[in-house]
Amino acid sequence: MNASPFADVPYSAGQHCRLALFGVIAHLMEECADGDLRAALEAHPFLVDYHQEIMARFPGTDTLTAAWRAAVLRWEEAAPQRLPLCALLRAGLSRIDLELLLAAGIVEEDPRFGQMFERAQGRERRPTLGLLLAWWRIDSNGDDRADGVRRALLDLVQRGLLDVLNPDAPRPDWVLSVPHALWDCLRGDAPSVRWLKHEPLESLPALDSYIVPAVARAQCTALPGLLRARSDQILIVRGPTHNGRRTLLGGIARALGKSVLTAEPAVLEEEQRWRMFGALCVLLDAMPVLHCDLALGESKVLPALPFADAPLGLATTRHGAWSSVDARPILALELPMPDAEERFRHWIASVPEHDPVMVRPLAAGARLTSGNVRRAARSAAGFAALAGRSTVELSDLQQACRELQPARIETLATRLPAAGALHDLAVADPTREELEALAARCRMREQLAAASAAVAQGNPGVRALFAGGSGTGKTLAARLLAAMLGKDLYRIDLAATVNKYLGETEKNLNRAFAAAEELDVVLLLDEGDALMANRTDVSSSNDRYANLETNFLLQRIESYEGILLVTSNAADRIDKAFTRRMDVVINFRSPDEWRRYDILKTHLGAHTVDDDWLQQAACRCALSGGQWRNVAAHARLLALQAECPIAAEHLYAALVREYRKSGAQCPLRPLRPPMSAVA
Repeated sequence: MNASPFADVPYSAGQHCRLALFGVIAHLMEECADGDLRAALEAHPFLVDYHQEIMARFPGTDTLTAAWRAAVLRWEEAAPQRLPLCALLRAGLSRIDLELLLAAGIVEEDPRFGQMFERAQGRERRPTLGLLLAWWRIDSNGDDRADGVRRALLDLVQRGLLDVLNPDAPRPDWVLSVPHALWDCLRGDAPSVRWLKHEPLESLPALDSYIVPAVARAQCTALPGLLRARSDQILIVRGPTHNGRRTLLGGIARALGKSVLTAEPAVLEEEQRWRMFGALCVLLDAMPVLHCDLALGESKVLPALPFADAPLGLATTRHGAWSSVDARPILALELPMPDAEERFRHWIASVPEHDPVMVRPLAAGARLTSGNVRRAARSAAGFAALAGRSTVELSDLQQACRELQPARIETLATRLPAAGALHDLAVADPTREELEALAARCRMREQLAAASAAVAQGNPGVRALFAGGSGTGKTLAARLLAAMLGKDLYRIDLAATVNKYLGETEKNLNRAFAAAEELDVVLLLDEGDALMANRTDVSSSNDRYANLETNFLLQRIESYEGILLVTSNAADRIDKAFTRRMDVVINFRSPDEWRRYDILKTHLGAHTVDDDWLQQAACRCALSGGQWRNVAAHARLLALQAECPIAAEHLYAALVREYRKSGAQCPLRPLRPPMSAVA
């Protein structure tokens, strides 16, 4: 007989699983008919093929099971590569554990074994705990090891390697199965579970190619050595979504010589899933990574991870608190938003064919997370190609940013359409100058933050309050400002944000603020006094909760790193603490005579109204810009009905209607002849 009957068997996970299964089959053939092999083959004819293949490897051998086990052991010792079943042995499983595991899952490989189990049990096509205990309780020496087999089966369940399909039944009647994902890994295949993603070692990025701020470079370089020495640690990487958190963890795993198995938050929903997650990491030689973003004020406790032979990576946001039930040491690293130079490097790495000279100002103008920069760069290149251009323009980038992840913000905010240029806004010169200064501050906000970081923590956020009466152009100014900056404007939807349940309003606001930061859009809080009202003395629980919302909004606005515009018709009702946190306060006053004249001319367009009459209307009718817009719109409607250009009689009728809405009289004299028919 050759030194190894399996010398012709290639070394692979699939072949190893097959060899180990044949050892289990040899044992089953001996046990299913109380040692009568002939009776077993007659009762289950499909076993004949298995028996012939075993005999071909060991001709003339009586103790087939023992011989097969010994030969598999020698084959394993000569294996030049890591095998999943051997990984389980190194993680603490015994040979009897492996046999029981394979016996419970053998139906996955050949459903005909279900007939054998059904005949032995009377109903179940998967083995029960009692059946496996009966068939494995006697060892090769004839000794009873029932207690050891029972403990082994319960330990396999506890470790997540076996599922109990009927946990409410008595223990002997427990029906056992191997999770499909785990069985796939035993055979060398990648697990197919919707909440798991496996990335092989060769697909992971090298850590030295990871684009990271200079302040974090030294930490990232030192992490692999530190984690290699202490594999029981938890590494928490915090930061905005799509900002390279999982990429960094992948680079660290590659430096440790491991693949990555990433689990979504669903893994925490069931204890069995979490245990299986740990087992899969051992089988795949993977670093476990949990991707779970917590809401503001939320906290989670990580269960103990069975088979933990690698550090646990956790990709999460800046909010929320994490701890572990087994008090594992925790390391934390926060990834800030990339600066202009890092965004430029991400852009060139993603689309290297772009002209660096043309790309640099685009990368500087869009303050996106690293992942969003790469996606936006590729999308912008596509939009430019559709337009027949080889170079990317600002409009291409704006369209690409709009398509990044609108669902995250559009559930809580509404995108307002773009407007024209700032010179189209009819406001007083001081207001216009303030708006131009605000636009410059928004463009230079990162440079300002970097310059102020020497004396304080630089925050690139810009917060502005537009105060003034209704219809004075505050919302229009916000739209014009966003258009000047080449960014989309999103207005927070108070109906979708404010919630009667405690803490939900704060969570919704935080989600809106976080999404706006990551997508680099201008966020508009219209009628801000609804949320920023003065705090009151606490005389009831309602007052206390209202003050909590105000306090949260104060803190979130102060830490906000995007561009926030707040409008208010009643600035005196806004808590003074909000006003102090505003970088810019711009007052919008009702237009004077000349501004009203400009507004009216702008809204009318082509008309046949005498200019003197228009000037008289603008002088005598002290309406706001929004009211003049209503007047022009109604006059245009009357002209369309009469199928003629807009005339003075249409404007007069519209003015009378606008004053009537507020319960006042129009100060203009009625035109002659009377326009009752028109009105």
